[in-house]
Amino acid sequence: MRNRYLAKVLIANKFVAENVAKDFLLKVSPGKDLGQVLCEAGLLDEKTYRRVLDYVIQLEKKNAVAPQATQTTPPKSSGATFGRSAPVQETQPQIIKTQAPNFASENKEPESSALQIEGNSLYGSTSSSAIQVEEVAGLESTRVSGGFQMATADSDSENTENSEALPVRFALNTGEGEIKVPESISAKNSLAEIIVYARACQITDIYLFENRPAAFRRFGTMVQATPDPIIAERLNDWLLEASKGFADFYTPAVGKNFSRTFALSGTGRARLSVTWSGVTPFLSIRLIPLEPIPFESLYLPDFCAEFANLTSGLVLIAGPASSGRSSTLTMYGEAIAASRYALIETVEKPVERLLHNPNGAIIQRGVGLHTVSGETGIKTAIQEGADVLLFDSIASIEELSLLLSAANPGMLVFATATGNNTVSLLNRFLDSVPQALRASFASSLADSLKGIIVQHLIPVVGGEGLVLATESLKVSSTIANLLRKEEIAQIPAALASAKGTAITLDDSLKMLVDSGYIEGVEAWKRAFDVRNFATYRPGRN
Repeated sequence: MRNRYLAKVLIANKFVAENVAKDFLLKVSPGKDLGQVLCEAGLLDEKTYRRVLDYVIQLEKKNAVAPQATQTTPPKSSGATFGRSAPVQETQPQIIKTQAPNFASENKEPESSALQIEGNSLYGSTSSSAIQVEEVAGLESTRVSGGFQMATADSDSENTENSEALPVRFALNTGEGEIKVPESISAKNSLAEIIVYARACQITDIYLFENRPAAFRRFGTMVQATPDPIIAERLNDWLLEASKGFADFYTPAVGKNFSRTFALSGTGRARLSVTWSGVTPFLSIRLIPLEPIPFESLYLPDFCAEFANLTSGLVLIAGPASSGRSSTLTMYGEAIAASRYALIETVEKPVERLLHNPNGAIIQRGVGLHTVSGETGIKTAIQEGADVLLFDSIASIEELSLLLSAANPGMLVFATATGNNTVSLLNRFLDSVPQALRASFASSLADSLKGIIVQHLIPVVGGEGLVLATESLKVSSTIANLLRKEEIAQIPAALASAKGTAITLDDSLKMLVDSGYIEGVEAWKRAFDVRNFATYRPGRN
């Protein structure tokens, strides 16, 4: 419960964005709470963590909740550094290997909570999750950043889903163009230069935080990117620069968190998440791949290629945060576009990579930009007679129900969701449905579901890349019947006995360990049945 309290307080005081808290909740362990993990990642300073922790401890006492964390001192920041020499054409940029912070957990990743219905949130649906969280005394700031207006009470929430209409249809920028890659980076570089440098070095995420050096995430590992800490003025400059690439011409407001895709000339497209510490912004940037990802490069089982040949039904693509679900989703869209004439529509939150359809037409809609909600986007695709719908990502049972309705009359639907394995994914769906409707929902899901792909991106030995472990299946009559009868616990046995149409997560992990791609402990952390990898358990003699 402590981690849920920490998340609520940190978000309420605008130290981290909700999506950042949700991602890092997956990284906590018995020895490290959420605040400690954020400190280790450079997203939270020690002073703020101590103040918030003191408040949370009092909150626990007030609500008669026993403390969970065993360590109350935030970890010291790693002294890791990151650098590269000037890129050479037709060659891979040289990467200076560094000692990066260790995010390895000695327990399995926690499963996500049920879908957000009837007031559920990432913090759970218990009465204790509904407690009132106040601003923590002493954390206020009186500094005012130039270039932005202060958020007002009317602008505290971007509730576009309650709007009756949206502005004119916004065109999405591609980010095409040319920009010279710098030999090294510092706080003096423009945001565009930082992004192209990061792309040249195979970086996936950029973190820019006050009084901390810039940080990169490369192959799942955090590394320090600049020699010196960043001052607030540079963060404001970079945010203003990024705002020039917003499709909707959105103007950032001090104290108002948001997440948007943007594109600056020569940098490609990226997703920016902004959270405020007082009047100072923290910038988290996810780089969106520039080129299509071919099926062969994902190393999915061969039978997964057959999903692109379907004409109707639902295919689910699941996994934890940062597992490449969106990339797999777009891969299927472009594979279908290249193979047959079709009207392909997407509903995304927000639109990430721009797709191409040489043989038909493609319509991409961003929630809050081109459509007021995910539900409205699905209904529009049905009305327009789309042949294929790509949906990213399922956030409510209402969205899932509409997707099932779309898949029944002849539309092929691919959708992403959160889940570490097939059992947890399907149980979350069923648990999100009122008991009186569960049998009907299970039957509808069994009729429409054609395939499931659950994927995990795992660092390879040596840390110079990521490899995909997957639990994948074609929905056979046996699996459909188990789903219809809500016997989800029996599905792993059915997968293990299937020949050529399914692979379990544990079997996929075992093949990667046996082939030398990943360390055994990485398999142990992600396994469905940890007993299969007990010899790799940390601390075992």
